[in-house]
Amino acid sequence: MKDDDTQGPFPPPGSCDCHVHVIGPKPRFPLASPRSYTPADAPVAALETMMAALGLTRAVVVQPSVYGTDNRCTLDALARLGPRGRGVAVIDDGLGRAEREALHRQGVRGVRMNLLSSGGGTRDAVVHRARRLSADCAETGWHLQVYADAGTLETMAAELLALPVPVVLDHFGMVDPTDPAGAGAATMLRLLDSGRIWIKASGFYRPAQDPFDPALGRLAARLSAANPERIVWGSDWPHTPQHGGTPGADRWEAETPFRTIDTARLLGILPEWLDADTLHRVLVANPATLYDFPDLPA
Repeated sequence: MKDDDTQGPFPPPGSCDCHVHVIGPKPRFPLASPRSYTPADAPVAALETMMAALGLTRAVVVQPSVYGTDNRCTLDALARLGPRGRGVAVIDDGLGRAEREALHRQGVRGVRMNLLSSGGGTRDAVVHRARRLSADCAETGWHLQVYADAGTLETMAAELLALPVPVVLDHFGMVDPTDPAGAGAATMLRLLDSGRIWIKASGFYRPAQDPFDPALGRLAARLSAANPERIVWGSDWPHTPQHGGTPGADRWEAETPFRTIDTARLLGILPEWLDADTLHRVLVANPATLYDFPDLPA
């Protein structure tokens, strides 16, 4: 990315992409079965190429649904990234403390509940699981990351606020950016105001049909103004294909191509939405806090 003479280099040193996935090579890291789609490989070397091209220092590797609770591919990526990487794992309820501490030593700093890619069950079941997982997270010093539609988050707002760990909501909390006065936006603002909830400005094409819709920029500005210390950015690279929430079997063996998205533009549009101080918080300071990154070299 180019420098802006009035604002300094962009992105600023230490910038972090807080939502990427690493997939494959599949012969070494086979996908779970059943699953809701079959992506192409997106190995860690390709991630590093993307980071270098965009001028990003750090990345958070989020376990994709196609690997279930087998975190080996994510952990391999973290080993290769070293201090530049952190991870968000998917674990079984009740995973032992020793196993969680081993994941922590390898760079994991959170656990993901994905209620959209693989279904979440009844509301009571989802709340119960969130409480179980958050208890494990509290013991390990992790956060809980939740991917759910805005309506589900609205009905769970009180329970999310009561959890004993920070909660990170994927992809703008899936709020409809064209409905700024709606219940979804109001809920996100209330959650941010608590200081206990974080929101990822990520996956722009998930809450919006057009990832560069000006309405999405207005939503990002409004959320960051509400609590600039609780917003982080993620590209959602390699832009996994659209898929349903019900895992299938053999019919999903054929690879579905990734979405064609300009990743550089997903980063480059941020200065149009946010002022320089907020940009530094969103790209550098907030990720360093949330993901416990080591200090940058002097």
